[in-house]
Amino acid sequence: MHLNIAHKIFSIAAVVLALMITVAVLSIRLTANISDELDAVTGKYLPVSDAMSEINVHILEQGVVLQRLFVLENKTAMSRGGKRFRALGERVAAKFIETRYLLAEGSKGQRKFKSLENGLTGIDKAYRKFEVHGWRLVEAREKGNREMFEQLLPDLNKNQDAIDQAIAALRLHVEELNTAAVQRADRDERFLLKISIILTGLAMVFGLGFATLVTRAVVRNVRNLVAGTQAVESGDLDTEVPVITDDEIGKLTSSFNTMVVGLRLKERIQNTFGKYMDPRIVSNLLDNPEFAEPGGENREMTVLFIDLKGFTSISEKLGPNDLVKLINDFFTLMTEAISDNKGVVDKYMGDAVMAYWGPPFTGADEHAALACKAALEALRRLETFRADVKTKLGAAADGLDIDLRIGVSTGEMIVGTIGSKASMNFTVMGDPVNLGSRLEGASKAYGTRVLISERTCELAGDLFVTREIDLIRVKGKALPTRVFELMAERGAQQVLPAPALDGFHSGIDAYRHQQWETAEVAFRECLELSPDDPPSVVYLQRISHLKETPPPADWDGVWVFETK
Repeated sequence: MHLNIAHKIFSIAAVVLALMITVAVLSIRLTANISDELDAVTGKYLPVSDAMSEINVHILEQGVVLQRLFVLENKTAMSRGGKRFRALGERVAAKFIETRYLLAEGSKGQRKFKSLENGLTGIDKAYRKFEVHGWRLVEAREKGNREMFEQLLPDLNKNQDAIDQAIAALRLHVEELNTAAVQRADRDERFLLKISIILTGLAMVFGLGFATLVTRAVVRNVRNLVAGTQAVESGDLDTEVPVITDDEIGKLTSSFNTMVVGLRLKERIQNTFGKYMDPRIVSNLLDNPEFAEPGGENREMTVLFIDLKGFTSISEKLGPNDLVKLINDFFTLMTEAISDNKGVVDKYMGDAVMAYWGPPFTGADEHAALACKAALEALRRLETFRADVKTKLGAAADGLDIDLRIGVSTGEMIVGTIGSKASMNFTVMGDPVNLGSRLEGASKAYGTRVLISERTCELAGDLFVTREIDLIRVKGKALPTRVFELMAERGAQQVLPAPALDGFHSGIDAYRHQQWETAEVAFRECLELSPDDPPSVVYLQRISHLKETPPPADWDGVWVFETK
C-alpha cells in the first residue's frame, strides 16, 4: 500500500517535473521566436524601409535637378546642377551598398531576406537606367543641345515612375513581412500564454506564476511601446517609455526614447527660432542643412515695405513699455496680413516691416498677386491698430494721423543666405528691393497709401483695380519707371468711381503732352467726383509750377525724386 502511494507520488512528481520542463522548453522556444521576429522588424524591415525612403528622396532630388536644367541658361549654374546630380547619385549608390550589407549580414539562406535582396536588385536596375538617362540629359544641356534635352526629358518621368513602382512594391513587401512577423509574434505570444496557463495549472501554482510573469513581461513591454508610439502620433512629445528589459524590445524601447528626444528638441528649436524668423525658413534649416550655406541665385520675386505714419506722434504720448507693446501689436497685425498670404517677413526696421514672396515659399506665378493681397489686408488691419491706439491714449488719440504707406516691387532679385560668419540671414537684395523702399517713400509725395511697380501691376493682372500714378526716376536710378496705385481687389467696393479714374488718366496724358489747361480741367473734374483724391491735388500743384517755370520742349514727363 505504501509502495503504491510512493509510486503514485513519484509518478505525479515525474509528471509535474515533465510538465515543468515542457513549460520551460515551450517558453524558451516561443520567446526566442518572438525575439527573432522583433529583431527582424527592428534590424531588417524598418531599416530597409527607411533606406528606401532616403533613396526615393535622393532620386526625387535628382529629378528636380534635371528639371531645373531645363530653365537654366547660366553655364556655371548648369555645372553646379551636374555636380549636384553626381553627388546625389553617390549617396544613392552608398545607400544601396549599405542596404545590401544589412540584408546579407546574418541572414544567409533565409528566403524572406532573399526576396528583399531581389526587390532591391530590381530597384537598383531601374535606378541605373534612370541615372544613365539623367547623365544623357546633363550632357545634352552642358553641350547646349536643347533639342536633344527636350526630346529626352519626357522619358525622365517614365524612368522615375519605374523606380517609384519598384520602391513601392518593395516597401509593400516589407510591410507585409513586417505585418506577418508581428502577427506571428502575437500568435506565439497568445499560444505561449494559453499553454503556460494550462500546463502550469496542472503542474503547480509556482509554475503558473512563473510562466505568467515571463509572458506579462513580454506583453507589457510591447504594449508600453505601442502606447508610446500612439502618444507620439497624437502629438505628445513628452512621452517616455520605461526600459524594463535588456533584450531586443528593451533596445527598441531605448531607441524609441532617443528618437522622441530628438523630435522634442527639433520642435523646441522650431518653436523658439520661429519667433525670430519665418518658421518656414527654420524648417528648411532643420530639414536641409545646405539651406544655410552662404550663396544666392537670381529669381523673380516680389518685395513689400510697410511704414507706419504717425508713429512719432504716438511715441511722444506713451511710456517706453506701453510704446513697445503697442508697436509689437502693430507688427503682429502686419505679420498676420503677410503670413496669411504666404509672405515671409524679412525684418522689422523701427516702425517699418519688410517682407518678400517667391520660390521656394510660393509659386513662381503668384507672388505679385499675394503681395498685393497682403498690402490690402494690412490696410484693413490698420483699423484694429487705430482702435488699440484709441484704447491706450483715450482722448489724446484724437487728431492723430495714423496711416500706412506701402511700396510693392517685383523683379529679378538675388535671394540666398547672406551675412557674416557670426550671423547669417536668408534674404533678398537688388534694384527691385531698393525700388520697393523708394515707392513706400514716394507714397508720401502723392498722398497715396499703396504704390506698386509696373512689373507688379503686370503680374497681378486683372485681379486688382489699379491706376497709373506717374512716370518717375528715383534716386540712384537712371531709367524712369512707371508706378501704379493699388486701390482694391477686383469686384470689391471701388475707392474712386469709374469716371474719376478715366478723368485722372486723361489728365496724366494731357500733362505729359504739356497741355496744361486740358490737364487742369481733367484733374479738377476728378476732384469734383472724388474730393478726397490727393494725387489730383498734387498734379494741379505741379501744373501751376510748370506754367510759371516751363520744362524744356523735349521734356519726357518724368518726375525726378532727389531724395530717398
